[in-house]
Formats: sequence, structure tokens, C-alpha cells
Amino acid sequence: MSVVSNTAISVDGRINTTEGGYIQLGSAYDHRLMSKLRSEADAILVGGGTFRNGPHPLIPADPTPSKTWWNVIATRTLDLPLLPAFVDEPRIRPLVLTHKQALPANFPVEVEAYDGPLAEPPVSWMLDCLHKRGITQLLVEAGGELLFQFLAADALDELYVTLCPLLIGGKTTPGLMGGLGFSQSEMRRLKLLSSNIIDDEIYLHYSVNRAAKTEKS
Repeated sequence: MSVVSNTAISVDGRINTTEGGYIQLGSAYDHRLMSKLRSEADAILVGGGTFRNGPHPLIPADPTPSKTWWNVIATRTLDLPLLPAFVDEPRIRPLVLTHKQALPANFPVEVEAYDGPLAEPPVSWMLDCLHKRGITQLLVEAGGELLFQFLAADALDELYVTLCPLLIGGKTTPGLMGGLGFSQSEMRRLKLLSSNIIDDEIYLHYSVNRAAKTEKS
């Protein structure tokens, strides 16, 4: 399975402001790029927090007729605002990945529940759930915590990063990567595949060295 992420960030690496909630950092050009990446994917995955900030169907701006996209939500709590506009959208197939302890009866969309000892479903289990549904191209639009989990599991192949001409700051504003962080010997090394400047934005496309760790210099 090919796993690609796409994130717009401020110059200081933030993905949201102090208010939280839904925000668009990128320009119209950036959103056309996002739409193109969505059109190439079989499934688009977000975390519960990202979905709560924008509980709408994740599809390209000009969706291909007759194609449907898996909309996958990874969440520990199932505290999700599943509005009719999302549940009833014919161009998506919703799937929620959660822990068995959070599973209620009569949930309105398809759910896969992890029945294991860990507090959070592991990335390997998530990918197995998607693989058995025939998904081969996964686009991750998650926040920094979930994106870090994919990177730590060596499950991320490529990153698209849009560097927006903004500064946000703050000690608690979320960034491109969250999680526990890596030690010096564990840091993941990227290879720059392409870069492009459009107006004041910089578009970066990286591959991930899945063999793994950077050497100490």
C-alpha cells in the first residue's frame, strides 16, 4: 500500500491557531493540489480531532463520476459529529477505526474495532483493515499526533508539505508532527523529490527513508 500525507503549515511549522477549529492555511492553488491528491487516492484518512474540526465528506473538488472514496476516521472515543451530509454522501464510503472499548451499539457507519492490549490501535492494524478492503493508495490528512504514529511505524512513503507565508507561534498550537518525538538516532531522513514556488507559498514533496534512522553526524 502506498501511503502519502499532505499538510499545509506555517513558516514556524504550525497547522492551526490558538482558537483551534477548522482553518485553511493554504491558497486556492494549494487546495487544487489537495484535490488532485485526493482524486488519486482510494482512501483519505483523518484523526478524530481533525474530523471534529471539519465533519464533511473528503472528496476532490471535481470528483470523477462513478468513483467513491473511503473516508477513514481513526478515533479512540467515537465522539464524532456524523452529520447527514457526511453519512448520506453517495461518493464516499465511511469507515471508523477505533478501540473495542469505545464501540457502541447501532453506530451509523461501518466500524472496525481493535481488540488488543494497546490504548490506541496500532498503525499496522489500521493498514491491515484498509488492505482487506482493497485500498492500495492512502492519503493521510491527519494532524500531527496521528501523522507521527505513521512515521514512527515506518508506514509513510511520501509527504507533501505546503509552506505558507504565515507565522502562528504558541507553546501549544499543533504542528506538522506531534507525538513523543524522536531521539537523535531515531530521526527520520527525507529525500526532496521536488520543490516549487507559487507566489509566496513553497510546495515541497519528499520521500521517506523507511530504512530508517539518520546517522549521528
